[in-house]
Amino acid sequence: MLENIGNTMKVRWRQFYNLLVEPPLSAEELKKLSWAKRIESYEAVPDIYKFFFYPFLTEGKGFPYTILTPTFEGLLQSRTTEKLVCAFDDEIFVLERGADAVKIYGYPLDDISCIEVRIVLLVSQITICGITKDGLPAFISIMFNTATEELFTPILEKIRRATINSDGGELGSEIGKLDYLEKLNYKFMNYARRSLLGGEKVLQIILQPRIQAQVFKFLGKTFCKAISPAHLSILTDRELILIREEDNQKSLTEYGKVWDYIRLKKIVNLSLGGEGGIYLKLIIQLPDGIRIENLYQASAKREINQLLSQFASITSFN
Repeated sequence: MLENIGNTMKVRWRQFYNLLVEPPLSAEELKKLSWAKRIESYEAVPDIYKFFFYPFLTEGKGFPYTILTPTFEGLLQSRTTEKLVCAFDDEIFVLERGADAVKIYGYPLDDISCIEVRIVLLVSQITICGITKDGLPAFISIMFNTATEELFTPILEKIRRATINSDGGELGSEIGKLDYLEKLNYKFMNYARRSLLGGEKVLQIILQPRIQAQVFKFLGKTFCKAISPAHLSILTDRELILIREEDNQKSLTEYGKVWDYIRLKKIVNLSLGGEGGIYLKLIIQLPDGIRIENLYQASAKREINQLLSQFASITSFN
């Protein structure tokens, strides 16, 4: 027991000594701890991940596009795990550093069904959902500072272009189909413009303003609660793109925006729910029980049915 007390005192003294010798990091230094960074060679890969690259190195393969993401230590109450994201010709690998081992998620590009991009102030998060090369359904989230968002653009485009079988091309007149949104919601017009890839054809657009429900009236004032954030659905000939705003009334820091890119061929079922009520639901069923729902006012029924009809004609669903 005395030995344990002595060891504890040594640890506490060492921590106190380190604070005296090594002053705490500045706000700018802490911020940099949240930045993702590109790894550009086999030699620059952190030692703990090098085992994964040995086979590619010995075969003389070129180094893949690789990003190292942070833990956010010292910046967030809920830290994340460090990850290494690698983009090969036909696969995406995410290596997650654990306490005792590195877990590997390998996704063939053709087996990725959905990508979610979430931005809340300076914090961004990408979630990949699909079937791994081991045949198992899995999703993995990658968190990083929004200041380094551009590092992930090549990876996102690689996944989306592969899953929609597009090598690029001009948007041309397709971008003009979004112009009418300028008077309705300028922000969502810009969100939509950044979401489209060259080569896609826009078939249907549905904008749903924020839905609020009256809770009670007091002294002539009406108090409401948010039922659904504002969101935009874009059906192209390759993808269903869902864009929504997030805002938590309790905390301004949780305000953000989210993009979901869903490959049409991965949609198991697309249907309309809630008919007969004051709200409708667009229900998107993905493989392995994954379900996404978008809430609409009943007045959007005609537009939703048009979207369902367009989807059915593309995918040959009845």
